[in-house]
Amino acid sequence: MTFMLTSRLKGQVPMRAENLAVAAVPSRGDFGGAALAGHRQVVADEFVVDREILGLRREGTYIWGALRDGNGDLFSLMRRVPPTGAVTGTVDANSLGDRLVVLSSADADMLVTRREPRNAVSSDQVTRSMADGVATLAGESAGRGRMCLRTDGVSIDYLEEGVLELSGSRVGPGLQWYLPGTSGALYYPTQTWLVEGTALGWEARGFLFVEEAYMSPGARLYVAKDPLHDVDYLTWYSWATRWEDGEVEFGHFLFGQGRFHVGLVVNGDGSVRVVREMDVVVRRAEDGYWHDGLELTLDGEAWELVPDPRGRMRLGPIPNPQQEGLVRGWGSGAPQMCGWPGARRSPPTANAGPADRRRLREARTPHLASVATR
Repeated sequence: MTFMLTSRLKGQVPMRAENLAVAAVPSRGDFGGAALAGHRQVVADEFVVDREILGLRREGTYIWGALRDGNGDLFSLMRRVPPTGAVTGTVDANSLGDRLVVLSSADADMLVTRREPRNAVSSDQVTRSMADGVATLAGESAGRGRMCLRTDGVSIDYLEEGVLELSGSRVGPGLQWYLPGTSGALYYPTQTWLVEGTALGWEARGFLFVEEAYMSPGARLYVAKDPLHDVDYLTWYSWATRWEDGEVEFGHFLFGQGRFHVGLVVNGDGSVRVVREMDVVVRRAEDGYWHDGLELTLDGEAWELVPDPRGRMRLGPIPNPQQEGLVRGWGSGAPQMCGWPGARRSPPTANAGPADRRRLREARTPHLASVATR
């Protein structure tokens, strides 16, 4: 029996059911990369209690940071802490190991890996505890530098003995996004702190991101059962800017194939914007590996990422090269300090606006800006 499809766009020729391309029809559980995103409350015990969320378990806690000293030198840090009772195990170039990583542009023309963290305690030695409303992630081992992160959900103190010591306050609500996929699902809650202290002996300040991945059993971010691979993601970065007038903006941008995108912007007044439609264009550098900027279209509004001249991270030949940069809406002002995004594939079809959209209005000056690419 043949059925006619009676619901169609104006002017569209009716198509018989038996002629529909099977490949164009998603399989069961496949939503074409559509993701959910929004803001949320932050409660300290979420970093300690091992509970399922949306049927998923904690895959890891990711600590990222982007800092600057008084000379404008950049410092970037990253550490992955496995869930309670788990160890890091074998990793590849796509995944963080069990060690603290710190890079700096001091005395260099790009961000280079520093040797100071070589004696930092392994993340496999880090334990989680909760007392008097404060969550603590701490680790120590003979001959290794102690690590301790403490937060009540509002303030944070973070120590990597002999390497860095930072304190600060959360700048707005927590954010979250969720991506279902045929190979697994990913729930990703995040929080952003404005911090200051010392890094490699230098006074520095910037932003600290503490983010967590919740995934299916046996999954590993970037490695196995990761739905980001299903959507062939192009970019993923967290960003934050503190303007000279004290206003802070921050958020997350992810973009890939099909229906996949996540766009979250927290404005200076605390309001949260969830982007409904998004497009990204990557302006490649001459070598084809780094980029000279990203152009983003958020619900028809033009934004961009301006790379820092010394913001390229020397991390080896990885598929998602990392760069510090400044995220801003076109017309927000001339950049002075920047954070770190990147991209790993050719850009999709652009929704590029006319050149006059790039004319800069009289603008605020960014006081601190940072981006953490995944």
